[in-house]
Amino acid sequence: DVAPEPDSSTGLVQVSLQGTPHQVTGTVQGSTPVLRQINGATFKQPAPLSGPLLIYRAKASDPSALATLTGLLSKGGAQLLFYHSSSTVAGEQWSIVGLSAPLSSLSELKPHVTEVFQLHL
Repeated sequence: DVAPEPDSSTGLVQVSLQGTPHQVTGTVQGSTPVLRQINGATFKQPAPLSGPLLIYRAKASDPSALATLTGLLSKGGAQLLFYHSSSTVAGEQWSIVGLSAPLSSLSELKPHVTEVFQLHL
């Protein structure tokens, strides 16, 4: 379900990923949908929602998730196309990573994050 926000250019959507509900707010810039917010955590720059994406939530004070992710990209032969991180909510922040190709396994990343999803839009 999409509920228009007061400025009518953005919409609020309730999505369920791996059985966990999330509220996301986004809009369309040109012809590309972009994400502005996940569960109250705001992205300073709207994150494009296209191609292979990795979305994860981790402790804001722990940089190990990004370091592990760059190692996985190197091993898998994928490139990081863009990276957006959100504001911090309850000590954690969301990150959205645009990839040149999906990763075959997220097992090395999972110990460093609270949640992780891989999508291809």
